Amino acid sequence: MALTQAMRVAGERPRRREHVPGQIIVRLKPALARQIAADAPRAATSRALADAMPDEVRGPIGFLRDNFGLQSMKPLFVVDAGDAPVQPQALDAVHRSIVRSATAAPRETLAGFQIVQVRDKKMGAVALKRLSASKAIDLVEPVPRRWLKTAADPMKIRQWGLRAIRWFDERRPGAGRVHVAVLDSGVDAGHPDLAAAIEEYRHDGNGARDFLGHGTHVSGTIAAVVNNSVGIAGVANCRLHCWKVFDDPKRPGDDENFNFEFYSKALAAALDSNIKVINLSIGGEDHSKAEATIFAELIDAGVVISTAMGNEFESGNPKEYPAGYPDTIGVGAVDESHRRASFSNTGRHIKLVAPGVNILSTVPRVKASFADHTRYDSWPGTSMATPHVTGAAALVYVHKPKSRAAGLAVARRLIATATKLPAMRGRNFTPQYGAGLLDVAAALGRAKPARKRRK
Repeated sequence: MALTQAMRVAGERPRRREHVPGQIIVRLKPALARQIAADAPRAATSRALADAMPDEVRGPIGFLRDNFGLQSMKPLFVVDAGDAPVQPQALDAVHRSIVRSATAAPRETLAGFQIVQVRDKKMGAVALKRLSASKAIDLVEPVPRRWLKTAADPMKIRQWGLRAIRWFDERRPGAGRVHVAVLDSGVDAGHPDLAAAIEEYRHDGNGARDFLGHGTHVSGTIAAVVNNSVGIAGVANCRLHCWKVFDDPKRPGDDENFNFEFYSKALAAALDSNIKVINLSIGGEDHSKAEATIFAELIDAGVVISTAMGNEFESGNPKEYPAGYPDTIGVGAVDESHRRASFSNTGRHIKLVAPGVNILSTVPRVKASFADHTRYDSWPGTSMATPHVTGAAALVYVHKPKSRAAGLAVARRLIATATKLPAMRGRNFTPQYGAGLLDVAAALGRAKPARKRRK
């Protein structure tokens, strides 16, 4: 058993790097990027493109190339990144990447962003500060790592979580026209409980297999087909768009390897699509201005974003992202007694809680590294709580056209109808439970809210 896997099983938290080594996010000033794009048609040859590069841009690029070994530069938040070269050693290749970031970004606020790969993995704060001092640069930051929010020691029981959120209490609306994105480790698209629910599966640059099993488990809680005489029931019968944002392991037992480039593409793809809800059962301690920028655009576009609070309460209880960004639904986990799960992070940014211990859901038909079994397995984690809220958001969003007002109203509805738990001691909000336990029946307006759960 690999060391990281052994530590996970023991319930300990391995020391993880906050940033991806050798990668940084750079945002060129949008006006300058647009100027470069406008000048591009007049520069027909590669040499002419390089010569047309303004000196204030040549400086930072030369600094990266000469001191850190520039390997690649690709536009962020561009759904189709075009034919960006793998090793843009020449200025003309960098020029093309900048042009793409200016002309293909889905929003003006997302123009100019680049993800830069360098050979030297030890680029420090001094180098970042020097880059950020350039007149051509708006933002420089390391690429944040994100981790899957699964806790340790899975157990196998039935779906108590659906009873806890009063899923059985009332008839639910058909959500077949609601599209939900799951950005995770992938999905077993042929699973008999999921195949009919999957609208799209993108695994750019990686194989289709969900090696970890995490994305398959999350997807099952959201949308496992109901009444198909197979396995379990998902919260909503919605349409799933699954994006694999973790790279395939190079060796058995390797830990998660977050791919920020694929992640940014998936987020950008949701902006002008029919996707109404995004599930993010991931987290990390580093705040990213680039990530926060596209989250603000998604909220403005009417997308509800359900996020995991994190499982590190017993390791310092850090504030984690993306749950820490404004207007996302930060979800904590409770156990079968409706008490906060011992691992579930707390904070003023939590919105509500959902079942997150011993959650039975789908896992790949081929043995996955996070799973003890194939097909179905029970896991704990705020990752497992979050898709309950995602599915509930899809149900509430059924009859509303996608808009900022509608998306925020869905989030407010889920929070306002949450059940107050005994541990909240009569308060409307606590940092441990947010507004309380998700209540699907009350959120749909088909039943009176459960005022207070008994102990």
